[in-house]
Amino acid sequence: MICQWERTMDEMLQVWAMTFDRSPQPFGIVEVLVDDDGRPYDAAYRYLNPAMAAVTDHTVEELTGALMYLMWGGDPTWLEHFYEAAFADRVVQFETLSDMLQQFFRAEAFPVAPGLCGFTLQDVTSWIVPAQRSLDKAGAGLFFYDMRYRQLLLTDSAREQSGVDTNYISLPEFIELTFGATAGDDLLRQMENFLDDQTSLYQEGQLPDGRWLRISLDHTGHSERFAYGFVEDFTRTKQAEQKSEQYVEVIDSLGAENFALYLVDLETNELEVYRRGADNATQFALISEQEGDYPVAMERYIDTYVVEEDRARVRAEVGPDALWRRLAEGDADFSVGYRRLFGDEEQYVELRIIRLPRPSSKVILAARNVTAEMREQLLQKLALQNALDLAEHASRAKSTFLTNMSHDFRTPMNSISGFASIALDHLNDTDRVRDCLRKIMVSSDHLLSLVNDILDVSRIESGKLSFNEDVVDLAEAAEEVAAMFGDKAEASGIDLTVSTSGLSHSRVVTDPLRLSQVLVNTVGNAVKFTPAGGLITVTFSESGEAPRGFGSYVITVSDTGCGMTPEFLDRIFLPFERDGLGYANRTEGTGLGMTITKSLVDLMGGEIQVESTVGRGSTFTITLPLRLASPEEVSREEARSSATDECRRDFTGCKVLVVDDDDLSREILMEILKDYGFAVEEARDGDAAVRKVASVVPFYYDAVLMDMRMPRMDGDEATREIRALDRPDAASLPIIAETADAFEEGQRRAREAGMTALTTKPLNTHALIALLAEHISEK
Repeated sequence: MICQWERTMDEMLQVWAMTFDRSPQPFGIVEVLVDDDGRPYDAAYRYLNPAMAAVTDHTVEELTGALMYLMWGGDPTWLEHFYEAAFADRVVQFETLSDMLQQFFRAEAFPVAPGLCGFTLQDVTSWIVPAQRSLDKAGAGLFFYDMRYRQLLLTDSAREQSGVDTNYISLPEFIELTFGATAGDDLLRQMENFLDDQTSLYQEGQLPDGRWLRISLDHTGHSERFAYGFVEDFTRTKQAEQKSEQYVEVIDSLGAENFALYLVDLETNELEVYRRGADNATQFALISEQEGDYPVAMERYIDTYVVEEDRARVRAEVGPDALWRRLAEGDADFSVGYRRLFGDEEQYVELRIIRLPRPSSKVILAARNVTAEMREQLLQKLALQNALDLAEHASRAKSTFLTNMSHDFRTPMNSISGFASIALDHLNDTDRVRDCLRKIMVSSDHLLSLVNDILDVSRIESGKLSFNEDVVDLAEAAEEVAAMFGDKAEASGIDLTVSTSGLSHSRVVTDPLRLSQVLVNTVGNAVKFTPAGGLITVTFSESGEAPRGFGSYVITVSDTGCGMTPEFLDRIFLPFERDGLGYANRTEGTGLGMTITKSLVDLMGGEIQVESTVGRGSTFTITLPLRLASPEEVSREEARSSATDECRRDFTGCKVLVVDDDDLSREILMEILKDYGFAVEEARDGDAAVRKVASVVPFYYDAVLMDMRMPRMDGDEATREIRALDRPDAASLPIIAETADAFEEGQRRAREAGMTALTTKPLNTHALIALLAEHISEK
């Protein structure tokens, strides 16, 4: 029975091939497959002619015997209609779409034999080919709307108009891609309602890219499943409407601002008043009895009112031919400025020319007085020129600074390198080595001062300079200045005198470091620029004018040195400035000392003044309003100073963990600590430090010296992990940050991480030992 059916099928295939292989109409035969209950679950292609195979972009051989959903996957209506034709012996016509092919089709299925049906296809898009040229001319694109699946098929023209780059898309996706997720909400609701009634849909709006799009859709046509619509880009039309509205608004706004307005028709040269207020009719009049003829009126106006130097230019720019040329070049709105005579007075006038929307040949002329604006522009131009001159001067000064810095940095570096080499060559000569080491220390201190100057300027410019107030004894500060510069002044043959006899209240509250910087910079400059045999006088005194609880202190630094020119005095507090008399080339420095001094004095609420005469010397007068220290503050400071003076110097039995990734820095610090009796252990990174602390018994380490920047784990992170350990000494273990970062950010990071204190590199040995003595308990 099966063999006979197969023979019959082979004969039928031969008949179908002979009949339909050459037909241009897509034709095929399918066998509907049913399960044991007689329900269809798929269909297999038994025959397809080449036209049908071409629809799918497959060959006949690839499709013969293949299951139906290879071609029509996603649309179950195909199987429903094939089953109805194959088993109910009915001819069925229907419209559907293919997910794979992304096309709409009109299909017809008809019975062939029990379980078999034939079918033909017609591409719906072919229906609109005759109308496509007309649609293209109208700037519209056709789309089909499948109301069953709510899918759109966009023709090429519809895709071009909407800007959507696919021809098969769901309705929500199309709405979002064209009108945007929010703007398309209303249109989306309308299209949902479109399914429930026979009304038409019409929507227009502006897309996110600025284009204007119009969409229309209705139920007309012979299809119950598909609706047909059009997409139209009417941006140009909308822009023209908006431009017309804008020109009306421009004209109204010009008139509202009391402009004198004239309307000129360049085709006829007709000139008429559009609007002219009584208050400016005379002032801005272009026409009088010659009203009506633009060339005559404008020529008379130019000869009568425009200053002679501007007449040729105005005539060349506002004549009829010139206006035509400018408009032809695309200038729809431009202006001409000139000077107009009002009696014997010259004032600035701006004549604005605005073209009305095409195809109109008319333009608006608007004249107004801009004298005040021109004066403001001239002042701004002068200010800009001054700023430019200042910037150029700063650039030159910075270039000079970089050149000087190259020398100033290399000089101490050369000394450090040279004396280190000499010391290595004379290791058996103790005095020679000691002398080399002393000179290396002097050079390193100088190099550090250069770096600190640059850092201070950076902090000041960024507003991140920190102030730490404490009790300061001005008499002691004066003694420190005398001690600091006394030897150098004596060696240079300079008589240095420091007097505090004018002080009534010597103990004040201020930042000792910043006050010291001010004194060192001013006195240091005096020593630097005073020749042998000169005199330097430093006086500390109080003036009687100060609020209650404050003192007005005056510090005067006078010298009989080289002095400064008036030109340099104007720039003395600018960054990178050095004197132009040649003395700077013979002295060391960055040219930043006075900049820093002025900024510090300003931040302390004071002022600094300079008087100088070339060849006779200079006087710096610094006035500072400082708060007087209370008796309680003085007592606390005395107690702390006493404790510091008596701080222990033998730390035998104290264990310190030194954490630093730099081998040399770690070795220096360990050797210093060993000299004071510390038992020292080391860790090369933050994570190693955490493991060491975690591995020993509580209170094993008396302190940890922690570098802030390390490759695997920074010091602040390591500190947090140590503080988080579950052990009794985790919170109280002194952890002292050692960092080369002198900025406030580094100090803030240390505090936030829970570090006990902070010291900066290069280390001050005495300050470090005092810090350890303060935080390590006696053993």
